[in-house]
Amino acid sequence: MKSNNEWRSIARKAFALLETGDWAGAVKLFRQALASEQTVAELYAGLGEALAEGGEPQKALDAYLKAHQLAPEDVESLFALGDLYFEIDKDDLALECYGRLVSHPEEAGEALARMGMVHAGREEYQQALNLLEQASRLDPQSAFVLNGLGEVYVALGQQKRALEAWRKASRIDPEDPHIMLNLGELQYDMGEPAAAERLYRQALELDEELPEVHLALGNLMLSQGRERQALNHYRRFLDLEKGQEARDLIKEVSAVVEELDAELGRGSKK
Repeated sequence: MKSNNEWRSIARKAFALLETGDWAGAVKLFRQALASEQTVAELYAGLGEALAEGGEPQKALDAYLKAHQLAPEDVESLFALGDLYFEIDKDDLALECYGRLVSHPEEAGEALARMGMVHAGREEYQQALNLLEQASRLDPQSAFVLNGLGEVYVALGQQKRALEAWRKASRIDPEDPHIMLNLGELQYDMGEPAAAERLYRQALELDEELPEVHLALGNLMLSQGRERQALNHYRRFLDLEKGQEARDLIKEVSAVVEELDAELGRGSKK
């Protein structure tokens, strides 16, 4: 068995790997630390984060449940559990986790917002709106809350209100590429493709490896007859998107890429 100092040293290295995005390396080190010390909630939470980021939500859930058993009032673990339950379609358990956080004054706004997004995922948009508006009153400067409000406004056909929410969110957090993407998609839907493209490119500057942005740019360029540029972005989307939940979309984009390849190949031979 490793000494107290040894497992602490391993844990520090594991958390450092989390910071760099080396999920597999972090998982290995957290498990090494846990082989010696099994009563520290933070180690299980770190393992859960590494597993979740590495695309293993069920294993991540098991790790966070252990962290929660050891530290039942830990806010971060409750949020993480709620997010994981939501990801694996256990909405009621997600709502239960977030609901426990509403009584925490500093966390109530985000907890209500996440509850709202669960209801939005169920297409229960009025309930979602009520919760997000409560969250906004508690935390009017939260870009996360405003982004959620924008998504619900779009679902309810309230484009102008969505535009206002996302513009405010982008001013509060100009480094969030998802907000820029949402704004771009709304501008495109409102008949403003040039504005949409500018916003998509801003999103790419913030995160060049966000597959949704490449897909959006591919769709925009294809609609404008810019097939070669569209093809490049579709290919980049396929390189980046590996999620199982996107497998049907991946098939659709792959079919479009094959068609564009064939068309452009014929055109180059003329």
